[in-house]
Amino acid sequence: MFLLTAGVAIGATAVASLRPTFAYADASSYTGSIEEPDSHLRFPVFVQANQEWQRLIGLGVRRVVFINVYVVGIYMKSEDIGTVLRDASWKNFSKDRFLNNESLALSLLVLPVDVSVRIVPCRNSSGQHLRDGFTRTLVQRMKAQAHHLTEEDEARILEGIREFKEKFVNAKVKKDSEFIFTKTKDGKLRMEFEGKNIGTVNNEWVAINFLMTYLNPTSPASVPALESIANGFDRMMNSEPESLVY
Repeated sequence: MFLLTAGVAIGATAVASLRPTFAYADASSYTGSIEEPDSHLRFPVFVQANQEWQRLIGLGVRRVVFINVYVVGIYMKSEDIGTVLRDASWKNFSKDRFLNNESLALSLLVLPVDVSVRIVPCRNSSGQHLRDGFTRTLVQRMKAQAHHLTEEDEARILEGIREFKEKFVNAKVKKDSEFIFTKTKDGKLRMEFEGKNIGTVNNEWVAINFLMTYLNPTSPASVPALESIANGFDRMMNSEPESLVY
């Protein structure tokens, strides 16, 4: 048995065998949810991405000049959590290392696992505005890596960014709308908006670096989210399943 309320221990079996048995409900009414303290938005402990259940690792708000822009949460499937638990590079997980060196997050994203980012805007916006912000971040990461990239690498990355822009939703985005971006186990970036698949970017660099926007310790899009994600991984790797609490 396991309970799905904030602050209650989850699990009486191994993490890798967790399976939700309830129907999906909106975060605003679903009791198995966590409130992000600054925005007061609630995120469900489990979500469906591409019709597969994933559980929350950590969440936090992105702020720009004291304005809450959106809340972001990282989710993973139970079987993929099991894969990480068995991976040699994660066996002696250190939260301090995760928060000071991006190599651990990168090692996660090259594993054959799905890792999802759920983003919920705190205010009305537009697809173009959000797309341009995400695109700028990807371009900045490419420029930061320029000394390691060949001209062919840069051309492939720019083609992937162009594909990302073309497939991104072009519509008004209301407060509390839901985006889910998944780095798939085969290295693609699957994008969903309000429960509908809006396209997949077939570019591993884009998939990994979109996720690294939230997992890199140098300039994370949300410091609170990164710290919460680090705490979530710390509980996952260093605690008994019965002690995994939010």
